[in-house]
Amino acid sequence: MIFEYAYLYVTPGREEEFERAFRQASPILLAAEGCMSAELRRDAETSGRYLVRVGWESLSHHLDVFPGSENAAELAKAIEPYFAKPPELRHFEA
Repeated sequence: MIFEYAYLYVTPGREEEFERAFRQASPILLAAEGCMSAELRRDAETSGRYLVRVGWESLSHHLDVFPGSENAAELAKAIEPYFAKPPELRHFEA
């Protein structure tokens, strides 16, 4: 199992909208092939910053399978409009 950690930068003033959009879109992510878990955490020190932790069966599920999937397109459509800049991604072994 691999954990993806994504540090997100949300446009100031759109935090509540983003959180709502993420909650509504999380079933799309969880239904993706190889996705085992997903959680969103608000940065306690900097407003507009979030950490998303996604559990994947393997690194390949995230990097090879997910990007071209309908799930990825739907998730991006739902949450990317709130991004102030691209997320920072890292992967860690479980």
